[in-house]
Amino acid sequence: MKNFFVPYYNTDDCYPHERIDPNRAIPEVLYQNGTARPLEAPITPTTQPQAVTLESTEYLNGYLRTKIGEKVRVEFLIGTGTLVDKFGELLSVGANYITIRQAETGNVVACDFFTIKFISFYY
Repeated sequence: MKNFFVPYYNTDDCYPHERIDPNRAIPEVLYQNGTARPLEAPITPTTQPQAVTLESTEYLNGYLRTKIGEKVRVEFLIGTGTLVDKFGELLSVGANYITIRQAETGNVVACDFFTIKFISFYY
C-alpha cells in the first residue's frame, strides 16, 4: 500500500478574510468588551518601563555593580553547613563571580557567585 501526500490548499483557515490596509487611519478609540474607550499613549521608550535585565538592580549582579569599591563581607555556603566569609573591597562583578581585594593580605580573590548567601556592606 502506497502512502500519498495530499497537500492542504484551503487557506481560509490561516489567512484573515479581511485584508489589512496599511494606509488606513488608526482609530481614535479602542473597543474593549463592547465599550469604547480612548486610546492610551502610544508605546514609546519613554512611556514604557525599562526591561528587566541582568544589569538591572532587581538582580543581585546589578545591585552589586552599584557597590563596587565598597568594603564588603561576603559569606559563602560550602557544602551543606559550612559558612566561609571573605572581607575586603569589592572590585568587580561578573556574570557568575565577584572579585574582592582581601583586607588582610591585599590579594585579589575571585569568588563563585552561586554559593554567596549573605553580603554585608561597611561604609
